[in-house]
Amino acid sequence: MGGRFITLVAPEGAFAFSAGSYIAEASNSIYMVNGTTIGSATPIVSGIPTGEVNSTMAKDISAFANYMETLTSTNGRNSTATGLMVTKGYSYTDSRALALDVITAIIPTNSLSTALQALSVPPGTPINTPGVSSILISIFSNPNVASLLFLVGIFAILVDIFHPTLVLSFAGVAVIALSLFGLGTFGASPLAISLMVIGAAFIFLEVKTQHGISALMGVVIFIIGFLFVFQFPAASAAGAPGNASFSEIPEITYALLFALGAAIVIGSLYLRNIRAGLMKKPKIFDSSGTIGKTGEMKTDLVAGGKGDARIGAEEWSVTANRDLKRGDQVKVIAVDGLRLVVEKLET
Repeated sequence: MGGRFITLVAPEGAFAFSAGSYIAEASNSIYMVNGTTIGSATPIVSGIPTGEVNSTMAKDISAFANYMETLTSTNGRNSTATGLMVTKGYSYTDSRALALDVITAIIPTNSLSTALQALSVPPGTPINTPGVSSILISIFSNPNVASLLFLVGIFAILVDIFHPTLVLSFAGVAVIALSLFGLGTFGASPLAISLMVIGAAFIFLEVKTQHGISALMGVVIFIIGFLFVFQFPAASAAGAPGNASFSEIPEITYALLFALGAAIVIGSLYLRNIRAGLMKKPKIFDSSGTIGKTGEMKTDLVAGGKGDARIGAEEWSVTANRDLKRGDQVKVIAVDGLRLVVEKLET
């Protein structure tokens, strides 16, 4: 475009927030289509030592505000309005941005293709769009999604411990890994991640304690860690930056979080009861229950050798320390691996 750098915010519903705002205001010209938004560029700072929050945040906000105002004034636009995008986290709709001289013009369309034509972009010009990896990173770096995936992964592994298949364990580990990657990309504080991991440890401790208290404590600690992820939330159009606030968490996330937490506590108790019931049932291949039962030899048997006998309603491979004949009545006295040890019943 003749050596000029142009930013286009399109299609309808698109926005230029955070770094997008700085990129836009660094452009020679900014165009927006109908139904788009620009603004919300307050910096997010995490990991600030105790006692330095106010001073550090003030310095960063002041520095970024001056930077934004310089970019805007250099290109002949309203630096006061863009400065508020940093200091107050303000955002502007397309019409409001034009009225405040934050952008160059509005292209009266809702589509990207029409907007490009209006800017005289030649047909067939390559347009870079987000790839699959970028889309996935965007999804997993959402702290709501990442935190819920973490809890889902824990639940999957917990179920697999009580009912081993390995499939759920592998899936659970993979989901937790994606969750930690997303939290790291979002910039969650080490304290928040540590609390979530400690919560997971208490949940797994339930396998040993099996009374529900460990699982409940784990869920509570996990939720506290989850809330700390939002200790430094992204600035909204009307919110003041730098203050701890949990208002950025959607209500549906709260509902899913507490539902999963309750499912882990109740599920761990339920699985424990199922496991205890299964442990009381006789094993399918446990032959110790045949000791003391009587039966009849179905084949001849040489002392120390192997023969067949019907014990109860089943046929077993048996051995004995003396010769036995087919038809002899025998009694099981021991189990030797998969073979029963019998002796002849004297009549």
